[in-house]
Amino acid sequence: MYIEMDCACKGRNLDKLLQPLILCILAEGGSMHGFAILKEIAKNKRFDGKAPDATGVYRYLKKMEGSGLLVSEWDMGSVDENGKPKRVFTITDKGRACLGNWAVALTDYCDYISGLVDSINKNL
Repeated sequence: MYIEMDCACKGRNLDKLLQPLILCILAEGGSMHGFAILKEIAKNKRFDGKAPDATGVYRYLKKMEGSGLLVSEWDMGSVDENGKPKRVFTITDKGRACLGNWAVALTDYCDYISGLVDSINKNL
């Protein structure tokens, strides 16, 4: 259980974990527009049903596209509330390879974190 405080120790500021989550969402669900990705992110228990900051997620999607992890195209048949077409994102082969790397890295982190938590609990 967390003690109430505004601190990174609550784990909410782990923005880099958005990348594997977005890649996983697209690998599982296929191509999606940004709002659908936001809704899927909110379903993750880490976000307690609350979508993260949309601007930050869209910025991250653009960065991931620039890195070749995603591609996007305009869906002219689907428009937002302002009548603009929606951008649809798709994971690339490089994105799938990156997701595999995340699996290895996160497994290593889990082992490290488990040991660290054990050490912390011994010293409380």
